[in-house]
Amino acid sequence: QGWIDQNLDHRMILHRDDPLVPLLQSMGEPIYIMELNPTAEHIAKHIFEYVKSSGLPVVEAQLWETPRCSAVYRPS
Repeated sequence: QGWIDQNLDHRMILHRDDPLVPLLQSMGEPIYIMELNPTAEHIAKHIFEYVKSSGLPVVEAQLWETPRCSAVYRPS
């Protein structure tokens, strides 16, 4: 949870090639840059991979966009 709070919460999540990245960085805006397009599916996978690389026994990651809409990542 700490990693999510520090890196993703209350930040604009952008693709590394987004033209707004340099401008927002120069303004000191809180952004998080991803290699893939920051869809809910890709963010769920990104969280899963971070947790897995930390050595925790994760089976899936679920990212809620709204109270009724979520994306789930499970490795195949």
